[in-house]
Amino acid sequence: MAKILIVDDDAQTTALLESMVKMTGNEPTSVNLSRHAIQVARSINPDIILLDIMMEGINGIELCKLLKADANLGSIPVVMVSALSDIGSKRDSFNAGAIDFITKPVLPRDFAERIQEILRR
Repeated sequence: MAKILIVDDDAQTTALLESMVKMTGNEPTSVNLSRHAIQVARSINPDIILLDIMMEGINGIELCKLLKADANLGSIPVVMVSALSDIGSKRDSFNAGAIDFITKPVLPRDFAERIQEILRR
């Protein structure tokens, strides 16, 4: 069972993603304040981190950069999960270190396949 950290400031979205992570047989942990994400990531050492882009405080792209710059967290795969679907947001996400980009609304089957693919890597 993999540990998956979900970082999104919307409680409904985190609840939905938590249920999808559980359906894949993995263990979710959610953070609704981006400023707490690094501390939580250090404490649980997740196998994957799911980040929203549009969050109050530190946005997902900046948070991805901070995670990738951290010696203990930099190797953890980061997947952006966002309602933004424009090329610029995707480019910025990949440039920040994300390995995948899932557009909201998230389709459960697609989500499960992509999470399993990342875990196989």
